[in-house]
Amino acid sequence: MGAARIRPSAAGPRRAFFSGKGGVGKTTAACATAVWAADAGYHALLVTTDPAAHIGAVLEAEVGDTPAPVVGVARLDAVKVDAKHVTQQYKADVLADARARFDAATVAQITEELDSPCTEEVAVFQRFLTYLLSDTYEVVVFDTAPTGHTLRLLALPLDYRDQLSVKAHVSEESARVDAAELARMSAALDVVRDPALTTMALVLYPETTPIAEAQRAAADLAREGIATGLVIANQVLPEEVCVNPFFRNRRAMQASHLGRLPLVFPGVDLSLLPLRPEDVRGLPALREVGAQLYGASEPAKASVAK
Repeated sequence: MGAARIRPSAAGPRRAFFSGKGGVGKTTAACATAVWAADAGYHALLVTTDPAAHIGAVLEAEVGDTPAPVVGVARLDAVKVDAKHVTQQYKADVLADARARFDAATVAQITEELDSPCTEEVAVFQRFLTYLLSDTYEVVVFDTAPTGHTLRLLALPLDYRDQLSVKAHVSEESARVDAAELARMSAALDVVRDPALTTMALVLYPETTPIAEAQRAAADLAREGIATGLVIANQVLPEEVCVNPFFRNRRAMQASHLGRLPLVFPGVDLSLLPLRPEDVRGLPALREVGAQLYGASEPAKASVAK
């Protein structure tokens, strides 16, 4: 059932966001999804905006600051958005543009404004927009930071509007440039809010606190006009390993929580990932996880309307 949330649709490329409390397995789910999509025949991009950037370790591949092919997976590229790197580049680009268009006093004002704490967030958002709005890929999978950071990222256009206001009065040309940039952000949010184009997936453990946090995240997203399309319950105890009272009790507890999920997340697709005896590392393990999430990744491009 969750596979439909990952495939492109007649409306256009698919964007899939994986978010959740730190440590619940969202990076594993994102990597497995990207590999699954590529194996299914789609040109896919895996993006991490998580400062921890674990996708390289999970893929067992080098992941750099520009999209590059993942060895062993045809049609899959991967990239990390390094906050410090993109912020330096963003500041340099803004100041170069400002020096070409404005007087020294205005450039000094913009330079001071760029020292704002939100500049790094804006710079990350700019790079994020590049990948979000790209038509190069049929599927773009985002391994985002923990939920609060994700919501902050999606709310950034409002902060960016404030930052741009410092130079909006300078010239009509500047106002047009800024308006175009804000329109680009608005278009991106429209994409994120469209369930035909974007799937928001929350990863959790079948336990009280992770479920409550995911429920709050879904409510926060809903207030931004973004529906949660997929919930992945990770580290579910397989019945065959529960051979003593301790694990049988833990499994019963998990079963109780899993039974509540359709009520907590009504209408949302649900996928389960069993607890594995080892960390998920490398392509064979990721392909196993992808099959558990979405079924066999048989090529199905012909079914996508163009």
